Amino acid sequence: MRILLTGFIYGMTLAGWTEVRGMQAAGGAQQPELTAVKADFMPGEKTIFYDDFTDMAAGDAPARFKVRGPAPELRVGGAIRQLTAVQTGSLFPNITSLPKNFTYEAEVRFENLSNARTALILYSSQKEILIWWIYAGPKQTQIVVAVKNHTEELARKSVAINWGQPAKIVLWVQNGRVRAFINGDKHVDANQVELPEINRVEILSVISGGANQAVGYRSVRFAESTPDFSQVISASGRYVSHGILFDTGSDRLKPESAAVIQSIARGLQASPGLKLLIEGHTDSVGNAAQNLDLSRRRAEAVKAVLVSQFKLDASRFTTAGLGASKPIDSNDTPQGRSQNRRVEFVKQ
Repeated sequence: MRILLTGFIYGMTLAGWTEVRGMQAAGGAQQPELTAVKADFMPGEKTIFYDDFTDMAAGDAPARFKVRGPAPELRVGGAIRQLTAVQTGSLFPNITSLPKNFTYEAEVRFENLSNARTALILYSSQKEILIWWIYAGPKQTQIVVAVKNHTEELARKSVAINWGQPAKIVLWVQNGRVRAFINGDKHVDANQVELPEINRVEILSVISGGANQAVGYRSVRFAESTPDFSQVISASGRYVSHGILFDTGSDRLKPESAAVIQSIARGLQASPGLKLLIEGHTDSVGNAAQNLDLSRRRAEAVKAVLVSQFKLDASRFTTAGLGASKPIDSNDTPQGRSQNRRVEFVKQ
């Protein structure tokens, strides 16, 4: 089974996305202390677009993007697959609209820094309405967010970022608020931002100066923002989460799962009579029996964290591992597989 973010594994602490030490045991794995994580970002739940290039062959064009400019290269090493721009060019995800509230997450690697840049550009009726630049210099990284074709700058900030390893970049648009993160650190938080309907998305890579520069993308995801747990479980009796993530092939929770787990814990604390069945689900990649066992252990790990760290009564939870037996999307594409990798909470 592959998880949502392949390759480099992130951990989030109060200071950012660095290593988090295991503090509680569950399902055979040491779990990070999720109560101590400052969770500023909540990943979107409903995937609108996802690609990790796992079904792309070298020499092919990326099927879920329109490419304009020099062709990017697919670079493969071990479990890592990276779509790499070595010259200035654009990728247009096959997206015809974005909802009012959405998240953008990408795993990016800059190589041989000089003045390489990446930008997310959002359009409405062919007009640029928001652009997020990341200028990755060898000493300082400059972050700029602007709207209305650069006529209104929301934020500009210079920060020191280690680009020697892949970074998680995030843009979160929610109820007129625009937030930007790199490796879990929030660098932009602008409010009262009114954006018109978005009907085109561009990911621009700019390569200028220096030898062997490149901007690589290991995963790209757009999703509709997360609904409130308490409202959804009360209305439908089922809450589906794609924001609870695990180390590859393991039942150890990733620290960036903290925001979702904390939200669920708050909902349970506010409704002491609520009991839940926790279901683990996988995609169909790999051995079916192993996926079934892995999904069971992951469901048990979520229960164990809610009980041991958030002090909820164990009698309120039952668990089930369903492996790949109940897909909600096709397992033939990276986006479909990302949808099928999930944890579900069912009201009992």
